[in-house]
Amino acid sequence: MNTEPRSTAVPSSPPIHAAQLRLGSFDDFAEATGGWDLDWRQLDRGRLTADLLHVASPDASIFRVAFNRSFLQRGGSPEGMLTFGLLGESVDEIGWYRGKAAADNLLVFDSGGEYESVSLPDFDAHTLSFSEEHLDRVAAHLDLPVILSPYRQGGYALHTDPAAVRNLRFRLEGLGRAAARATEKGDTDWIRHELENEIPARLIHILATKPRATSLTVDRPRVLAVQKARDYIDAHVNEPPTIQEVCQAAGVSWRTLDYAFRELFGVTPKRYLQAMRLDGVRRGLHRRGPSAKISDIANDWGFWHMGQFAADYRRQFGELPSETTRRVGGP
Repeated sequence: MNTEPRSTAVPSSPPIHAAQLRLGSFDDFAEATGGWDLDWRQLDRGRLTADLLHVASPDASIFRVAFNRSFLQRGGSPEGMLTFGLLGESVDEIGWYRGKAAADNLLVFDSGGEYESVSLPDFDAHTLSFSEEHLDRVAAHLDLPVILSPYRQGGYALHTDPAAVRNLRFRLEGLGRAAARATEKGDTDWIRHELENEIPARLIHILATKPRATSLTVDRPRVLAVQKARDYIDAHVNEPPTIQEVCQAAGVSWRTLDYAFRELFGVTPKRYLQAMRLDGVRRGLHRRGPSAKISDIANDWGFWHMGQFAADYRRQFGELPSETTRRVGGP
């Protein structure tokens, strides 16, 4: 069987959308990722800078995202689409569904449920979402018998030919460089061909090799201990619990839990707990807008010393709580 991708001639239909943005807050970032339902929590400290490129048609949606902060990523991929992910060339690995995935893996999102990932600072990745019908048409044109139904239920990473992954990444990067410029000039024919024909053809060629699901190698007892700790934190986050109470709930020593959190999230359990609380305040300020009373929302999450809270909030997000409310309220 010839597995070299060739040009396709799948019928396409307008319109083509392309947008390139630089964003300074997670809320703006989430609003710009149309079709995705994102509930991310910033784990490290500092102001967010995020670059986002989106190219889409009715049957295809490709994002390239790059940002400077570490996140616990949770959410849902676009409904009615099969969604795959590819790390940028500079990213060695990512936490993926309570495991680890490498740069040469093809990530598979669960089209009917939530995904979970942990990304470190200076993250860079592509997501590819296509309707199953469109991928079926591409596979038929290429005369490749690819069964797509197993990819509706994701939550794993595929081990495949690294050269094929590099080829797909190269094509995606080329599309990104040209998309916004071409749409400004009204020249969308090449963009459409890449988006709807060439890129899905390369994806289909990868899937046609029947790649195996790779083992997400993380020590299972540690994963279970962290999950118990996270469940306890989520249930008591606004009290908040002590780390000793979290360790008791997880059934492990402080040393074990500290090692596990550092391995999976890059932060200690104490830093994780504080990040969840501060993120709860940030979301409350965003939800209530300029009418929010900052002290009330801070108290809801167990912050009582307003001076210390404001300093912690600024270290975490690069702005004061009052700046968040003003930004949400607009000019």
